[in-house]
Amino acid sequence: MNSNKLFDLTNLDEMLGGDRQAMLQMVKIFLQATPESLTELNNCFNKSDLDGVSKLAHKLKSSIDIFSIEEIKNDIRRMENLARENVNTDEIPALMNNINSILNEAIEQVRLEKDVLQKELYAL
Repeated sequence: MNSNKLFDLTNLDEMLGGDRQAMLQMVKIFLQATPESLTELNNCFNKSDLDGVSKLAHKLKSSIDIFSIEEIKNDIRRMENLARENVNTDEIPALMNNINSILNEAIEQVRLEKDVLQKELYAL
């Protein structure tokens, strides 16, 4: 397990004006939607469905940006563009591996953060 925090909630916190309840809600949405989208992305990748890869990379991009998962910000954009343009597709498997690795780890870290947020909110 990576000991470095792969995400940063600063931007989200600022967007929500410090509303911890809204933050918890966004974290829950991220934890529901992101693994589903990642699974769909992998399915499209495994079927060589470049249109699907491009669309799902585009969909994941906003979550990656909102949660400031910097390590894969460029990778998800590169994958989206390569799949959409159907060029240099030999780069996609390495991008896919990195995105899977980092995003799965980030999801686990966000899951732990959700527990912390819930304890903060419900301890009040």
